[in-house]
Order: sequence, then C-alpha cells, then structure tokens
Amino acid sequence: MTRSLKLFFATMMITALCFGYAGVYFPLEHYDFERLHIFLFNLCTGGTIILYFTEGKDKLSFRTGMFLVLSLLYALSAFFEIYPVTIIISIALASIVESLRIEKFSIFPWNFFTLKESVSAKFHQASLLCLSIGLVMSSIVIINNEYMHAVVMEKLALNTFFLGFSFPLSLITLSVIFSMIRANGESLTGIISVICFWTINLGVIIFFIFILFEKFYPQLVVTSALFIAVITVFRLYRKLGQKMQQKQFLSSGIGFLIATAISGIVYIFYQMAPDYNPVNTKWLLRIHTFASLYGWNLCGLAVICRFRDFPIRMHSGMVIMVHWLTALILAPLGTLIAPFAPLAIAGYVFIVVTLFFSNVKNRRIGQFIVKY
Repeated sequence: MTRSLKLFFATMMITALCFGYAGVYFPLEHYDFERLHIFLFNLCTGGTIILYFTEGKDKLSFRTGMFLVLSLLYALSAFFEIYPVTIIISIALASIVESLRIEKFSIFPWNFFTLKESVSAKFHQASLLCLSIGLVMSSIVIINNEYMHAVVMEKLALNTFFLGFSFPLSLITLSVIFSMIRANGESLTGIISVICFWTINLGVIIFFIFILFEKFYPQLVVTSALFIAVITVFRLYRKLGQKMQQKQFLSSGIGFLIATAISGIVYIFYQMAPDYNPVNTKWLLRIHTFASLYGWNLCGLAVICRFRDFPIRMHSGMVIMVHWLTALILAPLGTLIAPFAPLAIAGYVFIVVTLFFSNVKNRRIGQFIVKY
C-alpha cells in the first residue's frame, strides 16, 4: 500500500473517532454525528480496505476508488437524511461489492459448503457477501421507516442496521487469522475451524433477529455460543498460527473481541433486570463499541494495510498496551468526562500512526501473504 493511501486511511480513522465525540459535546438537534462516526470507520475506510485487499493490488483500482467516493457520499447523505440519495448510492455500492465477489469467488457461495475450501476463503467471501447484504438491508429499512411504515418495531432503527457494517470487518480479519493457521480442511482442526465459521456467521444473524424481537434468554444462549467460538479461534491461533510479528497484534485483536463478547453478555443481563434504565448502561455500551471498532477491527485493518511490510520497526508490547488503555479506558471515558476525550484522541493518533508508518525492517516483501 502506498504511503499516501495509508495516510488517507489513517486520517479517516482518526476523523471517525473525533466524530464519535462530536455528538456528545456538540449535539445537533436534527443530525446524528454517531452515523459519521460509524460510516467513516466501518463503511468508508473498512469497506474500501476489504475491496482493496480482495483485489490484491498495490494501489486502489478504479472500481475500489469508486466505492470509496460513493461510500463517502453515502455517509453524508445518511447523515443529512437525504434518504433517496442514500438508497440510490447503496444499490451502486452493493453492485460494486458483488461484482468483485463474483469475480473472486462465484455467484453462489459454494465454498461455504465444502471442507476442501479453506476457512480463510470462506470468511473472505462471507465478508464481501455481508457487506453487500448490509447495504441492501439498510436501504430496505430506510424505505420501511421513512416511507412505507409497513413494519413497526422499536429495534428496527436505522442506526441499529448501520452498526452492522462492522461485521464485514470482523469477517475479513478472521479470514486473515485463519490464513495463518495451517490445517487440512478434513482434519480435526479443519473441522473445528469450519464449525467456528458457521457458529460465528449464523450466530450473529440469529442474535440480530433476537435483538429485533427483544428475546433476552435466546440472546444469552447465542452470545454464549459466540463467546465459545471466539475462545476456540483464539486457542487455535495461539497454538497453530505461524509465528510472526503481526500475530501479536491479531492475538491482541481477538482479546478485544473476547472483551466485546463479555460486555455484550453483561449488557443483556442489565436489560433483563426489572429496574433497567438505558441511561445507567451507557458506559457499558461505550466500552462495547470502542472495544469492537477501535480495538478488534483496528487490529485487523492495520495488519491488512501493512501485510506486505512486516516485520516493522516498533516496540509491539508498548503499542499493544497503549492500544488497550485507549480503547477500553480513555475512549469510553471521553464520552462521559470531557478532559478524557483529547487524551483518547491523542492515544489513538499514536496507535494509528505507529501501526501505519513504522519503518520496515528490510526492503524485502514481508513474509505474510494470504493464500487459500
């Protein structure tokens, strides 16, 4: 990845975090800064990196560049609630993603149903498919909520569906992780990996349905299954993953994912309490969100952006420590106590700049190249 492109993505990620605080300290009556916070990181930056990674080129292609431009327009139109434009752009974005997915894999995701295909490839196609489906589903929700009002549900909110754009990022990171686990598809490890693939993908879909219908006990069951799957992935990766510098960051990323799962389970218990008040659990939701977006997802995107550069010159342990301090403590506190927001942004700038711009140890192409 070129230095200018890394600078652009780093700037987008930092801007996304800043918008996460804008709505708290500079609220607008009719506009929700949370949308820009979500879109700039998940869709504009994350979605573009997924397409860039899929094409495997050093620079953005015309197709991926168009996705980036349109995703920025999508974010602005959704923020300003110009929904007809948002719907039209979403169709164009989904078409771009699907054209690349079909070119890379196939129209129907046959590789989901065979043990001969690597789990890494399964997660990769699932990431692209989830991204295009997420764009289409969001448009359907916009049409329903703003124009037709055919289905009325409290949880059927636009911001809830917009949060779903983080899931493709999780899947592409899992694709990278499983590309570093060398296991035959028909071996015990391969079968366990496939079980993890289906548990994570179906689990998230089923969990989302239970959220819409506010079924708390089923949510606990599904979340527990997801938690076990994530722990299993972590153990497989620690035991069988190739030893290389980026393994430390991805292991740290899975740690953030585990923290996200735990906070999600705790939040469900809070919701089940008779005296539940959403105001009292804002701090927990903030921890959950920051651990997911700026912990787990950032680890994956940073490794993808620099996968040809590793090993790089940096003190990995210190960066990981600052990352955890920022994502789990400073960033959530910044939404509640004003002086912590600049500290969180400063810590995040340090992490992003270090991960994106640390010098390469040698000029040879790094050892990490994804193979299916």
